Amino acid sequence: MVASTPQGGPVYLKDVAEVQDTKKEVKLINRIDLLNSIGLSIQKQSDANAVAVSELVHKELAKLEHLYSNIDLKFTIARDSTEYTLDAADAVIHDLILAIILVAAIMLLFLHSIRNSIIVMVAIPLSLIATFIGMSLFGFTLNLMSLLGLSLVVGILVDDAIVVIENIYRHMEMGKDKIQAAYDGVKEIGFTVTSITMVIVVVFLPIALTTGIISNIMRQFSIVIVIATLLSLLVSFTMVPFLYSRFENWSD
Repeated sequence: MVASTPQGGPVYLKDVAEVQDTKKEVKLINRIDLLNSIGLSIQKQSDANAVAVSELVHKELAKLEHLYSNIDLKFTIARDSTEYTLDAADAVIHDLILAIILVAAIMLLFLHSIRNSIIVMVAIPLSLIATFIGMSLFGFTLNLMSLLGLSLVVGILVDDAIVVIENIYRHMEMGKDKIQAAYDGVKEIGFTVTSITMVIVVVFLPIALTTGIISNIMRQFSIVIVIATLLSLLVSFTMVPFLYSRFENWSD
């Protein structure tokens, strides 16, 4: 009897449940290297960094193994999804380096000037390094989405510098000295270059302002592109004319 009715009558277990003297049917077996084991799945929160979580889990597991070494406690990582993330991020970094090298070759081929090519190649790392500072201020990390944003923006970083260089060169062909040509070239083309850059900004900035799952995925991607694009505009208006006015032209 498990209870009684208000009238005082007994309530038996058979009246409320089905009882069987048996063993629970096995529905899931976990084995590592053909040995029975206890499986444990660890998932990160939606706003957490998967690689950071993986590193912390590895450290904690190592501590537990050391703490319970007397009973020979061992943990085996059967599957770590961050390994794919790290491999993908490493591949993006290599692609980014390759893209910079190819841009240098193309600039040398079309501009026919070692000086112009070097100035363009200086503008790219300056913008990228400054972008890393902006990412740090926003609390971003070098993950797959931010690296993809950097890879995409490499071509954009070159555009502003090329437009400024070509206009400065046009003013030099008018007979102006390098310093005056650099000043007039930037002054004349400044509004046009700014409008070109702002078109890219207004395309990606609204993506960063979205909410929900899409925001978690695309926010870093879009903000990295916006930061790098704005910094490329700054570099093209400052370092590019400065370098152009200080060095002689080295043709091939």
